[in-house]
Amino acid sequence: SAAAMSNVAISGLQMHIGSQITEAKPFADAISKITRLVRDLKARYHIQFVSIGGGMGIVYQSSFASGRPDWWRGQSAAERALTIDDYAAAIVPPLRALGLRILLEPGRFLVGNAGVLLTRVRYLKQAGQKKFVIVDAGMNDLIRPALYQSYHEIVPVREPANPLRAPVDVVGPVCESGDFFAQDRELPEMQKGDLAAVMSVGAYGFVMASNYNSRPLPAEVLVRGDRFTLVRERQTYEDLTRGEL
Repeated sequence: SAAAMSNVAISGLQMHIGSQITEAKPFADAISKITRLVRDLKARYHIQFVSIGGGMGIVYQSSFASGRPDWWRGQSAAERALTIDDYAAAIVPPLRALGLRILLEPGRFLVGNAGVLLTRVRYLKQAGQKKFVIVDAGMNDLIRPALYQSYHEIVPVREPANPLRAPVDVVGPVCESGDFFAQDRELPEMQKGDLAAVMSVGAYGFVMASNYNSRPLPAEVLVRGDRFTLVRERQTYEDLTRGEL
């Protein structure tokens, strides 16, 4: 066993129950299930910590509206997203009773809704009954829709002249059938040159981006109020070939 190994110290226990969990009860249930094991390990091996992993979900469907405090007040308990108060109320009492240091991984919860992918409409294409909005961002910039069929809200940067919505596919310029951000999504009319914001890309966004199709990675800009700072320069084609011999 691990306890018999001279170079191994049993110092803690870690669990992880999943990702994008939007209610507090599963976390409390999981802690309840490991409590007996934690106490046994604490008594036998004097473990010092318990890590309850991550998994705290964020708002994807209404991410733009959720930036207003009144949106949260208007949601019923069943409809609203997980809040830090709900999470703490569920996990703190059972964890406090364990008397150990607690670790957690709230990465997506902290930064997911803080990130936006800004993209520009390059072309509009009509194919039979289907309309395509082709933008300059691609699956290499944000692969979650192609990889997981993940939903990311898409919002025109400027208020559209025509408020009527119609189903469109929002796609990128990469020559892949999976190069899309939305399919049959009802969106306001957009024109060539319009800017659109793909919401909730602060987690699993840039970190999963690639240079596929020899596409340079985009710049990253930190924004606070009306101030902004470039924090990562846009790649150039010279950057792509610099390491080649």
